[in-house]
Amino acid sequence: MSKSLGKWFPTAIVRKTIALKPDEKCSLLLFYHYVRPTMSQARADHLKTFLDEMTASTKVGGRLRCAREGLNCTISGTSEQVREFAERLKRWGTESLKEGMKGPFDEGVDFKYIDDLPPSRAFKDVKVLPVTELVFYGVGEHEAPLDKGGVHLNPTDYHKKMEENNTVIIDVRNTYEADIGKFNGQEKVGGAQYIDPKMRKSTDFKTWLEKPQTKSQIKGKQILMYCTGGVRCERASALLKNEMGSEVGGVFQLQGGIEKYIQEFPDGGHWRGKNFVFDKREAFGVKSMDGVGGVVEGKKKKKKKTEDEEEILGNCCVCDEQWDRYIGKKKCYTCGVPVLMCDKCLTAKPDKTPGRELEVRCTLCKEENVMVPAKDLELTANGIGAVKKSKGGQAAPSVLKWGGGQAKEKKEKRKMKRKFDSKMCKFGAECTRSDCWFSHDIVAGGDQKR
Repeated sequence: MSKSLGKWFPTAIVRKTIALKPDEKCSLLLFYHYVRPTMSQARADHLKTFLDEMTASTKVGGRLRCAREGLNCTISGTSEQVREFAERLKRWGTESLKEGMKGPFDEGVDFKYIDDLPPSRAFKDVKVLPVTELVFYGVGEHEAPLDKGGVHLNPTDYHKKMEENNTVIIDVRNTYEADIGKFNGQEKVGGAQYIDPKMRKSTDFKTWLEKPQTKSQIKGKQILMYCTGGVRCERASALLKNEMGSEVGGVFQLQGGIEKYIQEFPDGGHWRGKNFVFDKREAFGVKSMDGVGGVVEGKKKKKKKTEDEEEILGNCCVCDEQWDRYIGKKKCYTCGVPVLMCDKCLTAKPDKTPGRELEVRCTLCKEENVMVPAKDLELTANGIGAVKKSKGGQAAPSVLKWGGGQAKEKKEKRKMKRKFDSKMCKFGAECTRSDCWFSHDIVAGGDQKR
């Protein structure tokens, strides 16, 4: 069904899916594909309807970003279910084509399968999100034409390129992702210089690229770019080439992203730490391919590296102890990005303690001395160029916060529910109001709770 997920996704399709059985293995399917030429709006709407029907019939879960320019998807289910999804998608759009012609998703799509995961790694619902860009950069095709982007290199060739001199490697992910894992093992052999653009969200890339110090740093260098699965590099590499052109010595991007590289290099290659992902795995490394998602239990509360674990690159935002788990859904007090908080500090709840809120800040906000709370910012253009509601203090240049207000609405509903939970509705179980805040609980014997 269509359901508003706030200002940015007013016509999203949201539906619960059937959970995997305890003895079933989960498989993930990750892919993106830009359709050229772009589809008409009517065609994109038809694709959205098709995805709704197909996810329902194949019983998969996942997140599907659908735009006129193509698809960016993460799908979960059994091995058979996700492969059936891919095969049926390949046939979409062939109805009006001549025999033998390919559909828009039947050629050139890099379908990445990750099998034999525990059932807990499956999504519990399906979300089909109609968007204007597969990755929101706030730029159009005229500023960053995709057919003029970087050269795609397979993991083996990219690995060799990282060891070349006069080369920089640009991390096209957000800094909170880079905090727990990155490509900078190549520096040990005198290779590419690692660069973190210090981004809270993808829209920061354009601002970073326009800075004179950025252009000075990469001018005349061979440019390598990478991200989680490859999709963010498409527009970013095109934007960089359009901005710098012949001033750089070539632009290259990692085909398939970190996901593909780690599959190709089981020992990690030049990768260090864990790869942050936007699915139930949370993050994974060469020694934790199933992901680390879930609660932190007992002896698993380790902060020091052991022979069975990846190197821990991150630190708790409060006590600075080594930590690389994004648990508890903790957000930066001043810009809203996820922050690392160890289990000990989670118990202390500094974000809920008056006077300690500024301890819960991301590495960028601490580095930039950002002090203005995210709640005191008026968001514009999806968090770009946030405006302070009050004077004084340094504010974050961008905020990772959805502008639709749906989270606030849910919070208010929970608050009202708690407030009226002990009060009974006078209509009892016969009440038909969907927005009624009063209790309708029934005890044995048919009487209402008091």
